[in-house]
Amino acid sequence: MSLEKTATIAANPSTARGLPVHLSYDARTNRIAYASGKSIFLRSVDDPSKCTQYTEHKVVTTVATFSPSGYYVASGDEDGVVRVWDCASEDLISKGEYAVLSGRINAIAWDADSKRIIAVGDGKERYGHCFTYDSGNTVGEVSGHTSQVNAVTIRPCRPYRAATVSDDAGLVFYQGPPFKFAQSVRGKHTNFVRDVKFSPSGSHIVSVGADRSIVLYDGKTGQFQRQIPDAHDGGIFAVDWYDETSFVTCSADCTVRLWVVDSPEKPQKVWKMESKTTANQLLGVVRTKDYVIALNLAGDLYYFDDSSESAVKVVFAHQKSITALSVLGDRIFTGSYDGRILSWGSDSKAGELIGGKDAHTNLVVGISPVSKDRLVTAAWDDTVASIDMSSLQISRVESLEEQPVQIASCDGAFALITDSKVSVYDSDCKVTSESKLAFTPSALAISKSFVVVSDSATFKTHIYDKGLKPVNGKDLKPMRGKPSFARISPNEKYLAVGDSNGKIFCYDLSSGELVTSRWAFHTSRITSISWNEDNDHVIASSLDTNLIVYSVSKPVRNVKAMNTHKEGVSGVEWIGPDRAVSVGADACLKFWDVVFK
Repeated sequence: MSLEKTATIAANPSTARGLPVHLSYDARTNRIAYASGKSIFLRSVDDPSKCTQYTEHKVVTTVATFSPSGYYVASGDEDGVVRVWDCASEDLISKGEYAVLSGRINAIAWDADSKRIIAVGDGKERYGHCFTYDSGNTVGEVSGHTSQVNAVTIRPCRPYRAATVSDDAGLVFYQGPPFKFAQSVRGKHTNFVRDVKFSPSGSHIVSVGADRSIVLYDGKTGQFQRQIPDAHDGGIFAVDWYDETSFVTCSADCTVRLWVVDSPEKPQKVWKMESKTTANQLLGVVRTKDYVIALNLAGDLYYFDDSSESAVKVVFAHQKSITALSVLGDRIFTGSYDGRILSWGSDSKAGELIGGKDAHTNLVVGISPVSKDRLVTAAWDDTVASIDMSSLQISRVESLEEQPVQIASCDGAFALITDSKVSVYDSDCKVTSESKLAFTPSALAISKSFVVVSDSATFKTHIYDKGLKPVNGKDLKPMRGKPSFARISPNEKYLAVGDSNGKIFCYDLSSGELVTSRWAFHTSRITSISWNEDNDHVIASSLDTNLIVYSVSKPVRNVKAMNTHKEGVSGVEWIGPDRAVSVGADACLKFWDVVFK
């Protein structure tokens, strides 16, 4: 057997309220670069389903910037580390790792030679550093600020100049290389300055800030030219040049505005979000070959062009850990730590946001189909919700007395465990049977005839009928660790139970006999088990970041895919007899082909 990855759906950029997000664009490959969780993603503009994931940072990443040549990326993280790596090859070979600051890296800029880098942020001893990408040699210093630096830009042609902006409401202009303080421009902004950019020819500099104003400077001297006060109705987070004579800005007022340098009295064009909500505040913007792409607080990428005032395309994805996965027909459903639920086609192309006034507001525990046209979800907002396949909207919500632990469904019914009880529901979310448990449950499975619940203390698994009456004569051998996930085979012949140590026991459900305990190649908690339609193979996921396919008929035989999701795999499901999809803490979906030999 073999297990090969065929596609990855990237997470969307990480966002935080009040913080700008710096997006980078490479015209040569038509890709954008951004930070998400502990990963960096390089994503195709034309086909967002095509991406490259870089996972070498040890902590949460903050920014990524293409070199002008397009061959390298410099990325930063919350520990003040900048990593430089080759993005032209699939191997993503590291070129250098540099501890630049003692705190968060906020922004990175390259010079036009793709040799020198200026990284800025929030450090205890300094707010930025200038160095060569290959050796780390110092090529100047960042000075003149009294608070964290939010953005940096380098003039794209000689003579090289640089500019930085800060929470101290000032802009500092540098000459170089080596880059040295030339002058400080203050009094033009009255609040945090969040972004700054040189024009493509280097003749202008533009800065934007929380004071809602835009300020233009001379690109060669750094001298103040003009100010556009109250350019937006909310604080401005980001700016990018549209062409040599115009630039775009995005704001908390949920608009992107196009400005012309020579006639800045009013915007030439305004692109608007569909609604003015907190989630639609725009934190980042980048000009690409065909679009202006803006990022909202919810993490969605909105594509704008000249044909419309509203977005012509929206790229939805998760930005928080994916905690739930299910498959119904040709659709894939995922839920995440922040309560967001998305629907995907099995072609791995695009995600669709599942909404409604009763959408979840906390971690999604599970998603499970109860019929061909309905799914149920459970979340830590202590609710069970119903999703209508025809509308892809949450149509019904039932409140729970306790926080849900797991949910599972089969044949028009579903079961749910909390800390003290197990309940069986019909497809309309009505309780048909309920039982108070004498133990704390940790794993759940359901089939046409049985409900299976595992004991977190004794490591035993108990079998009940649909009325939650114990089925006698099935005394299963206890697990070696706390049971974490259980799944019954489609033909009800086998029961697979995984534990916190990474071991899986396979039982004969009719006799209660242990079929095999040799599925033991994971090294951490089992998070999901999925049976193939052949009733012989399972694919299992674990916090150890690995996927493993096991066989009942040949229990020693297995195939492993290692390091599939950074920080752990949270779920895996078959989407065909030889194809699977997995999700994880990196907020990605990954598709796999399984070759049986």
